[in-house]
Formats: sequence, structure tokens, C-alpha cells
Amino acid sequence: MTSLVRRLLRGLHGPSGPAILMYHRVASPPIDPWGLAVAPERFRDQLTVLARRRTILAMEEFVAELEAGRLPQRAVAITFDDGYRDNLTNAVPLLDEFAAPATVFLTASAIGQETPFWWDELARMILLQAGPIRYDLAVGTDRVTGDIAAMVSGETPDRHWRAWEAPRTAREAAYLALWRLLQRSQPSVRAAVMDGLRDAVPLVMADPDGVPMSAGEVARMVSFNVSIGSHAMSHQPLTSLSRADRRTEIEEGRAFCMGLVDQPVNGFAFPHGDRDDETLAMVREAGFAWACSTRAVRVDPNRYNRFDLPRIAAPDLSGSEILERIGAAAP
Repeated sequence: MTSLVRRLLRGLHGPSGPAILMYHRVASPPIDPWGLAVAPERFRDQLTVLARRRTILAMEEFVAELEAGRLPQRAVAITFDDGYRDNLTNAVPLLDEFAAPATVFLTASAIGQETPFWWDELARMILLQAGPIRYDLAVGTDRVTGDIAAMVSGETPDRHWRAWEAPRTAREAAYLALWRLLQRSQPSVRAAVMDGLRDAVPLVMADPDGVPMSAGEVARMVSFNVSIGSHAMSHQPLTSLSRADRRTEIEEGRAFCMGLVDQPVNGFAFPHGDRDDETLAMVREAGFAWACSTRAVRVDPNRYNRFDLPRIAAPDLSGSEILERIGAAAP
């Protein structure tokens, strides 16, 4: 028996336990430094295997059964973060085909904007731009500069590079440095830097399905077996904010989502998984019934925090590999 077969069998028949899966996109973008996208054919394969080997529950039912002590060991819930348009165009038809419920956590302030999320736009600006890139920008009281040569003849972006790996090119290093700088910058500072980059770097067209949904598209999505939760107002790491701003992010995000659809908004997902005990308390006080982090383990029915439920990222893998990943993610 080959080692690959043994690994797959461990995923199919090995350690089990309830799990929440975290997705972002169902698409095949030309660049994906954070591994956020699952190709539609891979997503179909994942749903096929999950429907056969697991019990797919809506998040509300998952949490209710967890609280009641009745959650099946092979229960799995499907969640999406951010609110990409391809959740509607690519994911929903497949979810509907398999009668699989899902929850989409919306970044409230992004709904209806025609530009990509800032991390995607930054990746396209820096990693897909073949020409030279030069910028000199104020970031708060500091300055950030870049001077990147044009790609040589025959050079193409490495769509397999991931931002948690060491950068191999000047473009990858520049992208990673800018991302790290902007990720915890205040929203107004980040917006100013992105405006400066748009002026400095030639336009790279966005994927039409790689932008946030509109309010009408959210309404269409929930006409299927999809519920929505909140991903806060602006996707800012919450512990980077003052207590007052943190509370505003949480409360206004929920109010916005409740205004979009005629259904409860009971669930919250921490942007970037960033939270502390005070932030968990704020989420509870804002009226949410449960919340999800990005801690990559299965749910332990005997020891859990309803406001810090772990989730396992579901990358662009086969269905059998997803089962193996769930099996390996011991709580």
C-alpha cells in the first residue's frame, strides 16, 4: 500500500469529530497569495465527499446541537468569509445541487463596492503588473518606497506562491511588506495608501466575480439555503482598534447585515481571527449568539467557547484531502 493511499484512508476512516470549514472564494484567480480560492471543480469534489462521509449542518443547527450535547461526531458546517460575488455565482449553485447549507460572513462596508477587497487589489497591482513599479507613499508618519524592475521576457507571476512562504522575487517581497504594513493600519491610512498606489501603478483589471456582492446579490443568495453572519464593518483586526471603535465595528456591522435580509444575524466571524477576551465579550454583548475564529482544529463538544468556535481552512484540495485535513486537526 502506497503512502498516499494510507494518508487518504486515514482521512476517510481515521480520527473523527465535528468541524467547521472556512472558505472565502470559489474561483480560479490568476494570483492567490493567501490561498483563499477553491476552484469550482474542486469545490464540487469536496461537497461530494462531505455529503457522503459527513453530516452537513447549517451553523445555527450545528451550534444548537452542540449546546444540547447532541452534535454528531461527523457533523460539519460550511462557512464563507468576506462576501465575494463568486459565493453567489459559483458556490451557491453547487451548494444547492448538494442541498448543503452554508453561512456567509459579510464585511459590511464592502457590500456594493465595485473595487476588490484591498488585499486582492494589492496583489493584482504588485504581482500581476509586468511593467516597472515605483512608489513613494506616506503611511501615517512614515514613508514606504518601492522601485521594482519590469518583468523580464517570458517571466510570469507564480500563482502557486503563498504569502506564508519566503518571497522569491522582488514583487513578492514588496507585496508581503505592503500587506503587513497595511493589515493593521487604521482604515483611513490604508485607504490613503491604496489611493496613492492606484495613482502610481498602472491599472490591472479585476476579476468581475472577485469583488464584494451588492445588496441585491446578498438578497438573492439568501433565497437559497444560505444564511448570513457579520464579519464586522471594515475587516479591521479588532484588537488594533480602541475599545470604542472596536464596539462600533461589531455593533454597526451587525446592524448593517440585519438591514440587508429578513432573517436573524446571530453569528460573527472575527476578521483575521484576531480577538481577545474583551473582544469576545463585546461580541456577546452586541447580541450575537455565537462567533467563529480561525483556530484550525475540530470542535471539542466537551470543551468549547460558543464565542470562539474554531474553523478549519478548506484550501484548493480534493474531497479526500479535505477529510484528511479534518481528521488531522485534533482539538
